Amino acid sequence: MNWLAFILTGFILFFLFRLLMRICKAFMKKKTLREGTMALLPMVELVLWVAYAFWGAYILFGGHLYYDLIIVVMMVLLVAALAWFLFRDLLAGVLLKAEKALEPGQMIKTPFVEGKIKALGSRSLELINDDGEIVRVPYARLSNELLIVPPGNDDFLPHHVEVPLAPGQSPEKVQALVKKRLLAMPWIIDPEPVVKVVKTAGSGYAVHVTFHTYVGSQAVIVEEKIKAVAGNL
Repeated sequence: MNWLAFILTGFILFFLFRLLMRICKAFMKKKTLREGTMALLPMVELVLWVAYAFWGAYILFGGHLYYDLIIVVMMVLLVAALAWFLFRDLLAGVLLKAEKALEPGQMIKTPFVEGKIKALGSRSLELINDDGEIVRVPYARLSNELLIVPPGNDDFLPHHVEVPLAPGQSPEKVQALVKKRLLAMPWIIDPEPVVKVVKTAGSGYAVHVTFHTYVGSQAVIVEEKIKAVAGNL
């Protein structure tokens, strides 16, 4: 009977959290509340599964001669698992930084992700790819697959683009909007982009932009965005 209660409770616990996940996705319309609940549920489920394991040990082996030993072994395994989960990325990060001398600005390629290092955290690093997406990669996943490609010199040079303005366009308005859009682009890095209005042949005007990106290839994307902004006014 104890075995039946143990197995039935496990099934109920498993399907309960699957149901709660579906309810959150379907009925919680407020994004912040939904994301907070979705982040909290796995932690609550983990705690309940640990409690379930110890409760199962009690109802199945409560009267056994070696019950205390079983509980001690379970606690040791639990602590070891938590320690491995918490510190494996930290230790892998220390080793990778020491062996590979990782630093922001380096390009890395692996079978599953590639990009330029944006920041080095304690348990993971942040990459930015050619699409401007930020990718956080745990160090433990990189420990046996890391390949560093030195960044090209052109990545550190400023990029320039000049967009002629159509007659009737307000140079000041285009300048302000281009500067605003540049600062919101994920590809742009310091120093801050410079946007100037210059005179062209005749009585025309153009917007001259100087900017820096994480990777040289991203300059093409930024240039297209700038031309689109200026052309839509």
